[in-house]
Amino acid sequence: MNQIINEKKFIAERTGIPYANLSQAYLRAETVLGSLSQYSFQLQGNNVATPTITERLLNLNDEFVMTHLTIAVKNVTTAGTVPTDAEQLDAPLYTFSPALIFTTNVEPVFNSSFSLTIDRKEFLPQFPCRFFKRVPDTQYTATTQPSYTNGLYGFAPFEPVKIDGRQTINAVLDLGAAATMAAAAGSTNYAVLEVRGYLVVNAKN
Repeated sequence: MNQIINEKKFIAERTGIPYANLSQAYLRAETVLGSLSQYSFQLQGNNVATPTITERLLNLNDEFVMTHLTIAVKNVTTAGTVPTDAEQLDAPLYTFSPALIFTTNVEPVFNSSFSLTIDRKEFLPQFPCRFFKRVPDTQYTATTQPSYTNGLYGFAPFEPVKIDGRQTINAVLDLGAAATMAAAAGSTNYAVLEVRGYLVVNAKN
């Protein structure tokens, strides 16, 4: 039987959400890298005044059941002081820190840990970000992008966790100590959290 059907059946039984209400979807939150020891990802749209064009955030009345997640990095080159939508959309995600792209080393992201706390309950106390690191086998040059072998490349599977737009969600990248990862002038480095799973629209009124 199709894996998605099995997942939806399990989630419906586990959470009480009707099978027909579960739609495949994803969330994506981004944070600018600087010289901090911790970085927070905001998954809820209500907490972000001006999201980037590439973010996908949870609406106030929606629910989301997470089944997979990854953390990647990106560098956005900009002609102005703030990246434009087009510049954000042009920036690839990387599962490692290629020196050809990042003038400042962002390897600390993959040597850190990720924690997820929902309404003060720890769901992922200290997950190693090294799990998300993938260095492609194919040759990488100025004109060749690295290969991605499947749709869940670099994603970690975990037991389905339900969140909604009104909870207190703390998604934190913890380096343990401050590290300089700010990009050189004319570009911006980001850490990107992407979560795959199932969306329930207007679950809460």
